[in-house]
Amino acid sequence: MKTITILLLVVCSIRMSYATHLLGGYIQVKPVAGSTLTYEITATLYLDEIRGTAAASAMSSLSLCFGDGQSAEVFRQSRILSTNKENSVNTYRMVHTYSGPGTYTVSTAIVNRTPSLNIPNSSTEQEPLTLSTTFLTTGLSNQTPNLSVSLTNFTIGLNQRATLSLQATDTEGDSLVYALTRPLTSASGTGCTYRAVTAYQFPNDLSRQGTFKLNSRTGELIWDAPTQQGYFSVAITVSEYRNGVLISQTLEEIPLIVVDRPGTPSVIPPYEPALTGTVVTGLPEYRDEDVSFSVFPNPVEDRLQVLIQTSNPSTVSLQLIDAGGRKLHEIAFREAARQHEQVIGMGSLSPGVYLLQATIAGRVMVQKILKK
Repeated sequence: MKTITILLLVVCSIRMSYATHLLGGYIQVKPVAGSTLTYEITATLYLDEIRGTAAASAMSSLSLCFGDGQSAEVFRQSRILSTNKENSVNTYRMVHTYSGPGTYTVSTAIVNRTPSLNIPNSSTEQEPLTLSTTFLTTGLSNQTPNLSVSLTNFTIGLNQRATLSLQATDTEGDSLVYALTRPLTSASGTGCTYRAVTAYQFPNDLSRQGTFKLNSRTGELIWDAPTQQGYFSVAITVSEYRNGVLISQTLEEIPLIVVDRPGTPSVIPPYEPALTGTVVTGLPEYRDEDVSFSVFPNPVEDRLQVLIQTSNPSTVSLQLIDAGGRKLHEIAFREAARQHEQVIGMGSLSPGVYLLQATIAGRVMVQKILKK
């Protein structure tokens, strides 16, 4: 009983130190039957119901940007408490009709992000929680994936290997690929314009101990192992493919709260930087440690630097593709090597979203590039 009491005090003290009410969430879109351009859009938020009960109760609406120059206030449809009643899942839903086919990004930005150790200034309004989902309305009917998490798994043990399932479901049976990413923020506070949190550090980067890995095919997240108590922010992208074509990408943010609780300590493995931004299709033999595919800066104004590293010598080809599917740049490295580097000039291109596709020893990997 004494151990349980101490554990509860530790959890509560960390929540008091690190929590307001806004823990994370994601956005989902699905077509309305009978229309090719009308979509039901649902923003799902994870809210803290311990310290943030009053704020969670007051959050009856939020502002959504639809990616076509329009925005609207969207009202809460449901608020469901977790089994331990510490957190809640809140849904905000409305229907929106687009004027024509295209690629659209639905987004929202909300202040009072729960302060986290790996986001500087997260306790201020400088870094509002920002969520986005990009999807196609051209020539297909598609519901973006349903991202579900166990809210009771947000708390994990100090010096103990943590495993969480972030696996999503897709009603049409499309292929889903998972990747770690940096959370988003909005300088304007509206959510219609946003950027990555550039000062963000992955949880194991703070102590430079252990590993932090997300299985790209199963959505299994493993932190081996946390060595610092406190609240951490984690963001992932879920990319949806149909017949090898990227048709949507959803960003989800969740919290991880590290506490000192009973359990067998892990042997902390050597530090490895987390791999980010990698999306993979058609890889029956793919393993997360095989390939690192990095681009920077992203967003980019002029020169995009590309770095590909592989565990075995490999041939590589690159293609830069615009939102309409046109191939703008292509290069092939025919000599097998463990590292390939390339600089792509993008200064003459119009602002917008582009795709950089890398074929690495027969494996296809794609990254979304934002041109400023």
